[in-house]
Amino acid sequence: MYSKADLAKYPFIVEAQKYIESLNLDIEDLASSEYSSVLKRGMERVLEALENGYVSYQGNAHVELLSFPIARLFVESLGDEYLRRRYAVAESKRADKLLANEEDDKLINIVKETFRWAVEKALKRVGGRFYEYKLKVNNYLEYAPYFQDKYWKLVNRVLDEGYVYVRKIDVARLISEAVKWRLMEKKGKPSELPPAMKEMINTIRIKLENQKIDRGIDEGISEVSKEAFPPCISKMLSVTLAGGNLSHHARFTLTSFLINVGISVDELIQIFSNVPDFDENMTRYQVEHIAGIIGGGTKYTPPACNTLKTYGICEKNEWCKNINHPLSYYRNILRNRQRGG
Repeated sequence: MYSKADLAKYPFIVEAQKYIESLNLDIEDLASSEYSSVLKRGMERVLEALENGYVSYQGNAHVELLSFPIARLFVESLGDEYLRRRYAVAESKRADKLLANEEDDKLINIVKETFRWAVEKALKRVGGRFYEYKLKVNNYLEYAPYFQDKYWKLVNRVLDEGYVYVRKIDVARLISEAVKWRLMEKKGKPSELPPAMKEMINTIRIKLENQKIDRGIDEGISEVSKEAFPPCISKMLSVTLAGGNLSHHARFTLTSFLINVGISVDELIQIFSNVPDFDENMTRYQVEHIAGIIGGGTKYTPPACNTLKTYGICEKNEWCKNINHPLSYYRNILRNRQRGG
């Protein structure tokens, strides 16, 4: 059912992985001159993710397919969380665009075989909108809650006997979100690599370090001590800077925390400019409202730790014991450092 071009377009599907495994290639094989174009394309995929936030699709199916695991190998070799998220988001955007234009039967097969979702053709018009498919509710809810638009909320969807009616672009978006989360799973750093690969990894490292400096990721934000952030805030910030989406509660928590530790409105807008659905005017309005600049004049604080647990966005480390609020964690760490702790 799948051509080699299909496997190159969707290297994350089961059939593509089986094909790659059937080649029985090891690291030394891929580092040989025969596969130099594959290594180069693998590096390009990662650099495209860093520079453009999107991985392109190129014509040579063989090179395109084999470069996917190489790119993942390069990402894991560096072990950088920002890079991992940036790459995952970029590959998911590519998948979204390609899947939205795919043939119906092929798209359904990908959904069923790779993701094990229950999907059927619907071909039904409801309320002036035409739906090509229907998807089991539990499958829909695996990834739809990550999207911010009210369109994705279950209360706003058409339901029928355990199925959610979805459009083709909806299915593509859900698959791309699943791809993103799969690519963010840590695989662990590989063992010793050949010199050719090390050289390319070093090229990526330099680009990564420069970008993080440009965006203030490693150097802190303004004069704020980023190292004193609680783990929940650090994760939210990392996701945002890498171009990922946060839930509504997580966005509010991150924004209100950063406002209260001294980040300016303009700096916050710059931080959120990385996310896919960025709208500068809307973001400025929301940030200024949380900062108390507009609206009722109330400067909001982030929710308490127990509330964050309820939202499912709490992250803990050994310093969280007896802490009940993110701002308390931040102040405690700062005081501890001032005392030489």
